[in-house]
Amino acid sequence: MSDNLTVLHHALAEGALMFRDRLALERHQQALGAEQMRWLVGHSPFLAARFGRARLEPHDWPLLPPTGKTEMMRHFDALNTAGLRLGDVLRLARHAEDTRDFQATLPGGLTVGLSSGTSGQQGVFVVSRAERLHWAGVILRHLLPGWPLSLTRRHRVAFLLRADGGLYRSVQGRRLSFTFLDLLRPVDELAAELTRLDPTVLVGPPSVLRAVLAAGARARPERVVSVAEVLEDEDREALDSAFGPVVQVYQATEGLLGLPCPHGHLHLNEAHVHFELEDLGDGYVQPIVTDLRRRVQPIVRHRLDDLLVMADGCSCGLASRRVLRVAGRQDDALRLPDHRGRRVTVWPDFMRSAMNRVPGLQEYRVEQVSGHGLSLWLDPPTPGVQDAARREVRAALGRVGVDLSALQVTTGPLSPPVPGQKRRRVLRTWRTS
Repeated sequence: MSDNLTVLHHALAEGALMFRDRLALERHQQALGAEQMRWLVGHSPFLAARFGRARLEPHDWPLLPPTGKTEMMRHFDALNTAGLRLGDVLRLARHAEDTRDFQATLPGGLTVGLSSGTSGQQGVFVVSRAERLHWAGVILRHLLPGWPLSLTRRHRVAFLLRADGGLYRSVQGRRLSFTFLDLLRPVDELAAELTRLDPTVLVGPPSVLRAVLAAGARARPERVVSVAEVLEDEDREALDSAFGPVVQVYQATEGLLGLPCPHGHLHLNEAHVHFELEDLGDGYVQPIVTDLRRRVQPIVRHRLDDLLVMADGCSCGLASRRVLRVAGRQDDALRLPDHRGRRVTVWPDFMRSAMNRVPGLQEYRVEQVSGHGLSLWLDPPTPGVQDAARREVRAALGRVGVDLSALQVTTGPLSPPVPGQKRRRVLRTWRTS
């Protein structure tokens, strides 16, 4: 079967996996999980050792103690099922990043890539040809507007991304074309190219889409797809007004984690990924994910650093859980002392809300640089904006019990963004010992 037909097959099959009954979805997950774990334990020495240490059988995988990115990278050679060595994978991925030539693959048609490294450690991902085609079919089913009539029309999809992962390269055709716009190019060039392409579907990080819009890009796509960064309300409103309706895809090194439903809301990709959501308090949860499909690089009981806020339900009627918003990274939550010297956790969402109250502020970064110190990097750094930012931040932190007498807040001009780097408006570079 050709690549195009394989992708179409997966896209059509996805319709049967959009469950409306929660029990049916969970039975589907159990069946996939049982088959997946039997295969993985027989092919991944590291995963077999994890089950052995926990004294669990493969069908008991939901009880397996979670792991994380550090452990995945440390044991990559024994984790993957294709006999790959991490050094070889990193060399190929970094060569692709340096040369901007993303067409090279490992033996067996394996596609490799690097994460952006926003968690402090750059991760690597490897997918087989079969996994890549399945992934492409699932995404197309959820992203092409007006499905299934969209199959009868021509679509031009433009990606503004740091790297071309090659996901769609083999499925270009007469009715479907994909263009990768490299984020390392000057913004005015990207804006001009985007205007020329006039895509029907536009995909990119919200900060980049806002930048090309400010640089004069003109297009009216039928759908704008936000990826890679937190999508804030102001970004959604600006992009919706200038370009078109905005939806969100939740994707990471660990897999394709969330997709828009027919009503445009973000749902967990539970037909293909199992999620356990750990309650962190204050309405935030942290996912532990198990990919029920990928086999070259197993993702089993893997704790993400992401913070999610879940919704109660969705008008679309799907059984998969709805994500109200991806709120940032758990390790970017600020940790500031209260009057007794105990550390108060201040979530990124809370700080973004405070900064949104600053009149005239266009862009910013809030950075915890020490146990008591915050740096506010502002654009524009006018005296009025700096005063208002300090005032709003101190007022917000006071409301959650931070000791303001010990708090040190400095302000300065925000540096221009580095091309290809994710926007992080709230981060903690200081780490507790």
